[in-house]
Amino acid sequence: MERFRALILLLVLLFAGCNSPRRNVNIGGGGGATGGQLYVATPTAILRFASALSANGAVVPTATISGTATQISAPQHILIDTATNRLFVPNQGNATILIFQNASTASGNVSPSATMSSTSFSAPIDVAVDATKNLLYVADGSNILVFSGESAFSGTFTAVPVSTISTGFAIGAIFLDVTNNRMFLTDTTTNSVDIMDNASSQTSVALFTGTISGTQTGLNQPRGVALDGSGRLIVSNAAGASITIYPPAAVPAGGNAAPVATITGAATRLASPEQIVLNSGATGGGELFVADTGAAAVLVYGNLATVGGNAGPTRAISGAGTDLSTNAVNGLALDATR
Repeated sequence: MERFRALILLLVLLFAGCNSPRRNVNIGGGGGATGGQLYVATPTAILRFASALSANGAVVPTATISGTATQISAPQHILIDTATNRLFVPNQGNATILIFQNASTASGNVSPSATMSSTSFSAPIDVAVDATKNLLYVADGSNILVFSGESAFSGTFTAVPVSTISTGFAIGAIFLDVTNNRMFLTDTTTNSVDIMDNASSQTSVALFTGTISGTQTGLNQPRGVALDGSGRLIVSNAAGASITIYPPAAVPAGGNAAPVATITGAATRLASPEQIVLNSGATGGGELFVADTGAAAVLVYGNLATVGGNAGPTRAISGAGTDLSTNAVNGLALDATR
């Protein structure tokens, strides 16, 4: 009898488990039991690689977005809004922002769902979205242009910024920490990273909380910036070919902060790293995806919590067939949820 009761209990538990809802874990844009989608910007196209969380070697793109209808011309740092599956493309060739809806299935000579122009645009290089405040930030020259109503952008239209934030330097990259309403901006001329609190309420001349700069920082033409799950600031340096990582204590006051880790050396395969994105859901503190034009590759470094020194990438998308070897790798975006 006891054995029969145990059998009944086991069957009940198994049945309950089969019917319980499945949950996808998303930590800082990463994770989940999905293959992931990686988008890579080249001068005339956006390449999409499926199985991005495991892709390695001479992987053929799953799809290529290119052609006259796409309007793609010299795209720069790109952004995927994973919640809405929209891809934002700063287009320097014709000074526009392109938005592709249903990005994970877009392919071929498809028209963008939105083409945004502005009399304030000259050479847009990077974008950030704050969905909580319905704002789009565009880095263009020495300015941050802020536009409202980003969730409803569609069609071809001319937009007027609700505010223009002047920095006084040529911006190389931006990263928005939405939770803290804080923006990080790289300055490739003075080799620094500026930290701007209260980003959504700033206007006119930027008020910076602090600046990471100085001889100890190792910054050298910083072109990409991101934050990891523990609050460490990660920066790619195009000159000197390195990734420098700064402690949470360096934010927001900045200073002449020495990195707690530096990825550099021949084994890293870094040549001229540009835009970087983080998959926080990966084990070991996450993995870092690096667009590297000089290496004609997307380099991926795992175990970010402990990586440093002359460490080779855990994976790399490169080689014949990837369409990266014959094109500049201008930017990248990662959707680890699909």
